Amino acid sequence: MRQVRFEMLLMALLAPTLLSACGGIRVVGLHPHYPPLERKTFSLFADSVKVDSLQPVLRWQRFPYPNLLHPEQVQDVTYELRIWDGTSRAANKLKYAREGLTLPKHQVEQPLEPATQYLWSVRARFKLAGNPLVTEWGMAGLTLRNETVPNPSCFRFETPPVIAPHDDPHRAHQSEE
Repeated sequence: MRQVRFEMLLMALLAPTLLSACGGIRVVGLHPHYPPLERKTFSLFADSVKVDSLQPVLRWQRFPYPNLLHPEQVQDVTYELRIWDGTSRAANKLKYAREGLTLPKHQVEQPLEPATQYLWSVRARFKLAGNPLVTEWGMAGLTLRNETVPNPSCFRFETPPVIAPHDDPHRAHQSEE
């Protein structure tokens, strides 16, 4: 029985790494769905992806993983989300954090700074056969697994610039009517 529990624990923690080893950008932990991962040909880390809002809806892979042995023994799954400033002027300053999320998505509740790069990561907290566990923080590219988060392997996005009212083409069209 103890051997079976050890194997289940090992698969629960290693499944994301095993799944991501085939092609594309190497990912550890939960895979992001939005913003998606992008990487230039010779880049070691994922690129910043432009999002369409100062309060983006971040989405990631659901836990437990589809190929997990005995997924019925996984209980009480919640997610932790962290967003850090990714600019050089305030590198790695925690800007936003949420715990206890029950869905694999979250809309940022307070507007982030416009035209700013951010690092983000997510992990799952769960019980497996009654034991409380967490997945690794999600990372991509050259994964710095022995480092704490945030680090250059975290997922990245960039918020849009603020559109001044006189530069907004929709507003200009409305005033012509």
